[in-house]
Amino acid sequence: MKTVFVSAFLEDAIVVKTMLESAGIPAELLSDQMLDINPFYSIEPKGAKVVVPDDAETDAEAIVANFKEHKKAEK
Repeated sequence: MKTVFVSAFLEDAIVVKTMLESAGIPAELLSDQMLDINPFYSIEPKGAKVVVPDDAETDAEAIVANFKEHKKAEK
């Protein structure tokens, strides 16, 4: 499994996971459960992670790049 997205905000990781799954890429969300209670408190310094199978890494990274580009454009 390869990590393709890391965020301090669980909501962003959920959106990315959903985008990957919609594209037919199996994805798993790994997070410190404290993020569910308080997104500003995490033992894991990088927050929530989205991981995909090794063979889907390239396609997943393209989708993540698209998400980041749109997220940046919103600001």
